[in-house]
Amino acid sequence: MLRKTFTTALLTATLFAASAIIQAQSGDRKFEIGAQGSLLRVPARTFTTVAATINFNEDQKNDWGFGGRFGYNFSRHIGIEAEGNFFPRDRAIDGGRKLQGLFGAKIGQRFEKGGLFLKARPGFVRFSRGQYQFSTGGCPTVFPPPIGCFQPRATTNLAFDIGAVGEVYPSKNTIIRFDAGDTMIRFSSQRQVVAVDPATGGLVVLPAAAATKHNLQTSFGFGYRF
Repeated sequence: MLRKTFTTALLTATLFAASAIIQAQSGDRKFEIGAQGSLLRVPARTFTTVAATINFNEDQKNDWGFGGRFGYNFSRHIGIEAEGNFFPRDRAIDGGRKLQGLFGAKIGQRFEKGGLFLKARPGFVRFSRGQYQFSTGGCPTVFPPPIGCFQPRATTNLAFDIGAVGEVYPSKNTIIRFDAGDTMIRFSSQRQVVAVDPATGGLVVLPAAAATKHNLQTSFGFGYRF
């Protein structure tokens, strides 16, 4: 029994080694690893008061971040990849620090010196200040309530990234990559957003309805294929 097991293991190892040699000789490198800088335009909300009515006016703010990527190419046309990005700016007005994770596919054409692809990747964005809850301390009975009456809480929001990828290959192993797409983020109705009081210029907290927001995201990075 032991001899049979050893023979099977040896045969399996030989087949794997032969497969690796054939792949290396063919020059078809399947795996990719890379790093990138990313720019995410996220909504920062302000409000104005007209009598008893409150109107929201959205303004898009640039948020810089960085991250890494790992992928596998089934062929020159189809690949899958996982990407993570961290946006360290901690501003109350647009949700604080952000952690993004995406996983999905890219489909297109890889040529000798470059490639063009479409991408579709579901995932999440975690906001360190995604919502604000009333604190246990005392708070003045004014409207809108100031931010000092609340404690920030993290939220994890569903996201979906769809867009295009352009690649340049300086060598057989190296990649320069450009990404541009729409990162759609789903916000729940329980999320309370920070706004700027036009009368005082201070930060206040107001509830917001559930909504899906479209956010332009671009990235530039380098990678290695093996």
